[in-house]
Amino acid sequence: MRLILAAALALASGGALAQVVNHDPPVQAIMATAVNPGALAFWAGGNDPPDDETKADARIRWAEAVKGAQVMQAKGKALLDHSRPGPWNTFAQLMVDTAKAGEVAAKAKDAPKAFEIGGQLYDACNGCHKTYIPSPPRPD
Repeated sequence: MRLILAAALALASGGALAQVVNHDPPVQAIMATAVNPGALAFWAGGNDPPDDETKADARIRWAEAVKGAQVMQAKGKALLDHSRPGPWNTFAQLMVDTAKAGEVAAKAKDAPKAFEIGGQLYDACNGCHKTYIPSPPRPD
């Protein structure tokens, strides 16, 4: 749960996200419809399960984590098609590579490994956001 909360807060800084992608609708669509939900689904796999999670619920959670990792791979490749100056491609490729490892961990239902990889995925996302999303203007 702790990684999902941290990630959700980072991803939820939508005002900042909107600043960079409003002028880039294809990237905005990739982020809003695929990357953010995919990341959250993957991160759920590596977090502590809910206390009342049934075996059926766990299967669903891990299946969604696998799908999330697969989405992150596909959309990381799509982001490469929207290259820009600086380390954009490096961050996008890091997302692809990290998500590949995440898919393996999720298929194995290896929560500690998925949590570790989730942190690496967060670092890739956060590094890109820090580089490409301008800080919102501060009120005077």
